[in-house]
Amino acid sequence: MGRPNFRLVRYADDFVVLVHGTKSEAETLKAEIGELLVSRLKMTLSVEKTHITHIDDGFVFLGFHIQRRSWGDGRRVVLTIPSKQALASVMHKVKKLTGRSTTSLSLEEVLRTVNPVLRGWAAYFRYGVSKRTFSYLGWYAWWRLILWIRYKHPHMTWKQLRRRYYGADRIAEGGIVLYNPAKMRVQRYTFRGAQISTPYNIDEVDPGKARFRRTSHDDVAFVGQVSEYLA
Repeated sequence: MGRPNFRLVRYADDFVVLVHGTKSEAETLKAEIGELLVSRLKMTLSVEKTHITHIDDGFVFLGFHIQRRSWGDGRRVVLTIPSKQALASVMHKVKKLTGRSTTSLSLEEVLRTVNPVLRGWAAYFRYGVSKRTFSYLGWYAWWRLILWIRYKHPHMTWKQLRRRYYGADRIAEGGIVLYNPAKMRVQRYTFRGAQISTPYNIDEVDPGKARFRRTSHDDVAFVGQVSEYLA
């Protein structure tokens, strides 16, 4: 049995191994990776998080649901979509921030807490097939704020609410407008393949291209910029 082709996708201590081969070959590779982590990094694979699944069945990784599907023209494409769990989580946050217990705050204060949640979530998931999900989240957030205003001003009629708050960018106070995730521009990652620098292809990667260069935790040009951003 020949060794299967595989690609490693890693983020922090989470990673996915994509195998072009059989399930048996994937099981063998999983065992080899487990042995490597133990011997080289003194780490063990999480039994609860480590699964073998077919790309057609899909799996969730870092909030994205990744699955291969048939396209309208007959092609089979891999889609990365915000997972149902991730959407439910952000909706729960919005619901909590717009609950009855927050009606003592002003609309401006509520918008200042809700907007960063919506904008940050949309910014994270903009690299995927997310436009429809963004539109749904925007609709949900808008209705939550409408209900919050109703709680805040119980004597205001629905006719008054429609006249004052219905429509795009109508929920606003103090110059703060409810952020609509649907306005986030969706973009796809540019495939770079073997041009991503790793210890195994350093002789093949063009060192003159800055985005392909290797960095380390001591690289001031890289770490310094991140530190300034986080500050």
